[in-house]
Amino acid sequence: MYTQTTRRIYPDPSARPHVPALVSVDETPSSVLAMRLGTAGLSLGAAVRWGSESACASMLERRPAMILLDAHSTEAGGLVGLVRAASLVAPVAILRHEGRDALAAFSAGAVNVLDRQAPAAELAWRIRANLRRCPPVPPPPAYPQRTASQRLLFHVIAQAQGPVCCHDLRLLLGTPSLPLTLRALRARIQRLLPHFADHGLALVVDGQWGLVTYQTRSADAPGAGERP
Repeated sequence: MYTQTTRRIYPDPSARPHVPALVSVDETPSSVLAMRLGTAGLSLGAAVRWGSESACASMLERRPAMILLDAHSTEAGGLVGLVRAASLVAPVAILRHEGRDALAAFSAGAVNVLDRQAPAAELAWRIRANLRRCPPVPPPPAYPQRTASQRLLFHVIAQAQGPVCCHDLRLLLGTPSLPLTLRALRARIQRLLPHFADHGLALVVDGQWGLVTYQTRSADAPGAGERP
């Protein structure tokens, strides 16, 4: 296993106010939940719809400490993929609707499953408790001058501590019903190679049995610099 440390994208990490982002999977996010939490003294950093350019931009600009994922009609199997994809950006807490099972979300790595209909004060305090366990949010890296989704792709791969699965990236940049195609993902990553090089990083791609993973390493490391 490769153990050499890559050049750091974030030179001096510093904490920012812990603010969660609300990401809706099924429809345009409602302001009702944000208003309820606001009355309890908790402000949301953003309320966006999964897969939109505005969602990608908000994830980069606001750098949420946690994502509140609102997936009303998503089945258990689909929820697993959504949690894993969103977790590439920040820790994920699920807003559970009535009758939804929490086990799938926990098995996928969600930090908590919260009752969406709980009293506002209770819900706000539970979110605050989760936020206290989230790591400090570092300052932003120097993003390439591209679309928000391209900058988000660069951010996720460059800061990841291990290999990033193509399936998670395709879902993160697409929608639950229409993930980004693998061909389109490869093309996007190809265009980012010069930006990785600018940060002293090379991209290592590992593919087998239809599964492709991406990971950055120091450009000086043996075996680094494989192309997608």
